[in-house]
Amino acid sequence: MKSFEQRILNVTLAGTVAALTATLVLAAPVMPDFKAADSNGDGMVSPGEFVGKGGHDQAFHEADANRDRSLSNDEYILAVANNDRVKASKYMDDVWITTKVKSLLLKEDGIQGLGVNVETYRGTVQLSGWVSNATQIAQAEKIALAVEGVKDVRNDLQ
Repeated sequence: MKSFEQRILNVTLAGTVAALTATLVLAAPVMPDFKAADSNGDGMVSPGEFVGKGGHDQAFHEADANRDRSLSNDEYILAVANNDRVKASKYMDDVWITTKVKSLLLKEDGIQGLGVNVETYRGTVQLSGWVSNATQIAQAEKIALAVEGVKDVRNDLQ
């Protein structure tokens, strides 16, 4: 039989993944078609044009098959697909970090894990909520910083 904390952790994980996936799908801007992205009309999309329309450098470089620092129509289609993958992977990294930090806080005996809110954006973890003492505030921050992928912790615990 699963403990209450394990069930809460599973529900938290499922809810977090569902919410972030829905946010990604609903909030993701749509890349313009090739002609709209080719703002100077030269028949190619430059890195500046691609990034200016919301693309990521990584997606551009992965799609630039002939390495001429411009995208043809076919390369642009691949770049848009790569761009969606890059965006999704960044969100999923944050979801993984949030889930890992929250689960470690729930496992920690000295911290009231259910009273600590955890949010992650681009590797920065924000802790908020209420704990019993200053030692728990420091311990929660230490736990979050130890998680792989965490770049910084904003500790707003009270």
